Amino acid sequence: MYTSVLVKIEFIDKNIDLDKKIELSFEITNIGVKYKIGTNFGGNIAKPFMSILQKLKNNELIFELTDCPMDTQTVDLFGGDCPIDNSEKHVALVYESLSSRMARVQRFFEELLADKNIKNVIVDIDAENTFDYQEFDKIRIKVSKFRDKMIELFEENNQFTPTVRIIFE
Repeated sequence: MYTSVLVKIEFIDKNIDLDKKIELSFEITNIGVKYKIGTNFGGNIAKPFMSILQKLKNNELIFELTDCPMDTQTVDLFGGDCPIDNSEKHVALVYESLSSRMARVQRFFEELLADKNIKNVIVDIDAENTFDYQEFDKIRIKVSKFRDKMIELFEENNQFTPTVRIIFE
């Protein structure tokens, strides 16, 4: 099963040049490293998202969250709580509860949203499994409610990753 999480940032400044976007991508990568979350930007994002990348406005940036720098997806980071077994999974993520993983992701977004240059952040969870990247249940929440909302959504989906667009207010 493939799970992808696509994040779109809209900046207050309407004209951000490539150098500034590269600088911001390093800053976001550093936040990811702090919370043990991988990130993919630009040409490193999954091929289905290339059309979105090409249609971005000057004040927008997209990136993917990944399980770690060595992975291209979030199947473990955004997987539901599951029984522990001896499979060949990312052991650290398997042993970490959903609550703990979502708390790390919440802290990542809290730090990201602390940047006063950011106007809006949209997170598409299980993004590659929608047909046109618009078929999401849309939820507006405060970033401080992310962990609790995600646990609720996982419970509603029998511990399967929910397909949802989260818009932070």
